[in-house]
Amino acid sequence: MDAPDGERNARRLERFLPRDDVLVDAVEQRPVQVEKHRRAVRVDVCRGLAGPGRGPHSLTVDSLHVTPSIRLGRLFGIEIGANWSLVFIFALVTWTVATAVLPIDVPGQGPLVYWLTAVIGAVLFYVCLLAHEFSHALVARSHGVKVEGITLWLFGGVSKLEGEPTSARSEALIAGVGPLTSFVVAALAFGIALATQGTALVSVLFSWLTFVNLALGLFNLVPAFPLDGGRLLSSLLWWRSGNRQRGVHNAVRVGRVFAYLMIAAGVLELFFGQVANGLWIAFIGWFLLSAAASEEAGSNIRALLRSVPVSAAMRSPVVTLPDWVTVEQFLESVAPNHSFTTYPIHEPSGKLTGVVRLSDLVRLPAADRATKHLIDVARPIADVPVTNPREDLSALIQRIGAGLEQRVLVFDNGALVGIVSPADVARVLTLRQSLTAAPKA
Repeated sequence: MDAPDGERNARRLERFLPRDDVLVDAVEQRPVQVEKHRRAVRVDVCRGLAGPGRGPHSLTVDSLHVTPSIRLGRLFGIEIGANWSLVFIFALVTWTVATAVLPIDVPGQGPLVYWLTAVIGAVLFYVCLLAHEFSHALVARSHGVKVEGITLWLFGGVSKLEGEPTSARSEALIAGVGPLTSFVVAALAFGIALATQGTALVSVLFSWLTFVNLALGLFNLVPAFPLDGGRLLSSLLWWRSGNRQRGVHNAVRVGRVFAYLMIAAGVLELFFGQVANGLWIAFIGWFLLSAAASEEAGSNIRALLRSVPVSAAMRSPVVTLPDWVTVEQFLESVAPNHSFTTYPIHEPSGKLTGVVRLSDLVRLPAADRATKHLIDVARPIADVPVTNPREDLSALIQRIGAGLEQRVLVFDNGALVGIVSPADVARVLTLRQSLTAAPKA
């Protein structure tokens, strides 16, 4: 691959590495130079990832990196959260129902009645979205795919899966149950609308929910990633070809066509004076286009790392430190003698209590370094992801997702035997890409 293509793919794949800190375990011995090396290393790591790619889900097992800002609770053992972007759509839905639906279909009511009913409608709208996402999650779990959580956000909902379907049939069932659930919810809403015709506000509200769920189900059947229709098409092509990667690649190509058509439709709307509609349609098209690129990149990474054990990437042996050492002692006596940037720490009994990173320590004010101990600035051991030397790197990345930025501790029979960082994964990726792209003799 020539340099320009490599740089373009590097920029696409950079999202799969942690945004917080991409330090390699080979930083200069002077901690004050960490920031300079952090910037240089980020470029090198991403350049190492440049290469051909295609795929379902990103490193978080979804092509979307949506983090929950608010924890809403837990249902069926699945964590439910909401991203801050949810506020925008919640307000938009409420405003639409209160000003453009209820006053037209149920005239003569006061503004307060319209707005309170609209708020209830917006809440029910997100309950419908949760039903859609829970159907995905529960079917995925029944097919052996672990589910970490569901996040509601700007464009609806995202189910974070820790793994991927093992067959085309499983993928089709997991993807297809979402639109089916929306159609079932639409039928239920329609039944309630008919049964409550004597109460106009309630009937109109559920008629609106009927329309919304029908639209949600139909839109999700559009064959474009990350929509359910894109995954249904991918599973069909996977089943016909017997090759998951080929199925994803061809489905992504179809999805790009739909994305470009939506962008073109949005531009046409702008020309005809429909500014709000045009911008919204074009934005959704752009979103689908970006998601397609993410699908390809994620699939490529998983394909390259499939069947590669963690032991191929881990750094070993690991230097562990007493957790009662002060930050000043560490920076003066320990850091200059080692090339690591991440150190597990332990209590006097030898039990691990946390992990400290050089980048966290150098950000500590100089005046506090003599009095703060490593345990005071460490990340608790309970928050540090763990693995074993035999787990596939592909499975690890899907299971850990963005948690890889904290480094992953590798245990074998209860003993700490190594540590894996994003740079280690990037190194293995570079090697695998080189072997894959190497010309045959």
